[in-house]
Amino acid sequence: MKRVHLETILIALFVVGSTAVMYGLLRSTVVFWNAQIFWNATLLLCWTIVAFGYYRQGWIVHRAKNSSHVSLLLPMVVFLVQCILFVKGVYYKDYAFIVGAVLVNSGVVFDIYQIILNRK
Repeated sequence: MKRVHLETILIALFVVGSTAVMYGLLRSTVVFWNAQIFWNATLLLCWTIVAFGYYRQGWIVHRAKNSSHVSLLLPMVVFLVQCILFVKGVYYKDYAFIVGAVLVNSGVVFDIYQIILNRK
């Protein structure tokens, strides 16, 4: 087994383990679960950063006029996930999902467009 495979497995185990530990610590904390406004604001901030990252990647591809080193699959899957979250946000009337999906997908679509436009 190559070192990169072992590192990937260890990273996945770390993420699963740390998430399980955090959930275990927080599952009985009522304040945590009742802080919906805080979590929505945090989600919007994080989704704004993700959107900026996709715009940045699209801009890098645009300036380089080459997207051979960039995956088209990842932004396409993110686009699909954000469409699902948008529909879920409309159904549950959750503005964080709605606005976040629009923010992220604006960056994702820009990135996809630049990747396709500069594919060599």
